[in-house]
Amino acid sequence: MMKVLSALDADESGTIEEAEIKNAVAALRKLDVNHDGKLTEDEVGMKFMGPQNTGAAYSSAIAIDFGGQHQYVQLLAMTVAGVSAADGKLLWRYDKPANSMHINISTPLYHDGYVFAASAYGAGGGLARLVKKETGEFAAEEVWFSKSMENHHGGVILHDGALFGANGGNGGGYPACLDFKTGEVLWNERDSDKRRVTKGSVAFADDRIYYRTEEGPIVLIEPSRKEYLERGRFAQPERADKPAWAHPVIANGKLYIRDQDTLFCYDIKAK
Repeated sequence: MMKVLSALDADESGTIEEAEIKNAVAALRKLDVNHDGKLTEDEVGMKFMGPQNTGAAYSSAIAIDFGGQHQYVQLLAMTVAGVSAADGKLLWRYDKPANSMHINISTPLYHDGYVFAASAYGAGGGLARLVKKETGEFAAEEVWFSKSMENHHGGVILHDGALFGANGGNGGGYPACLDFKTGEVLWNERDSDKRRVTKGSVAFADDRIYYRTEEGPIVLIEPSRKEYLERGRFAQPERADKPAWAHPVIANGKLYIRDQDTLFCYDIKAK
């Protein structure tokens, strides 16, 4: 029973909130394929753990080159996996970053032979080292796994050997910075009494992180391994009453912010 309650408490706040219960119910309904109100062995059994039965989640795919093989990497419903770009053959998989709810949203990150992926709903973030064996087969070997980067959907950025992103689920969260190679927490905004910014989504340009909080304010952050450095912020006008989940987009010196039925464009070119 305690494990079940822990799984429901997606943001590890110690309180199971209404949104977390609703998400759990929605996930269970998705498993009920024949809609009879019961979960059978065929619907939740081990046969669904095979790579061939690992369907898509919400995460985007990325293209990488490793071991002489062009690959597509994607965080799927039950694993993060690499497949051959030539024929779709499964090359490797790493299960731990995928949550039990199959609601995996953030895009994986690849750098120098390592893949990082994360999700919320009680999961977390993990770094795996890709290897190519003498037989020509590929594998993903876990380097570290942490509950301190339980990234819901805002994305994670790698800069100066550190991961920058938000840690937290439907119950909220805060920005955090972890060492890429070790998973060590370099800093976070966990202390609610001193927190300057809450959970949000990220974009990177010109050595700055453009951080869009769920409440709406857009914050400019200087990426630092030592501390949270805020260099500016502004409040988006005409804010909707729903969480701001759309990622900020930067192109050609313009910052684009979408909020439900509105789209804002800001000139951020250097003057």
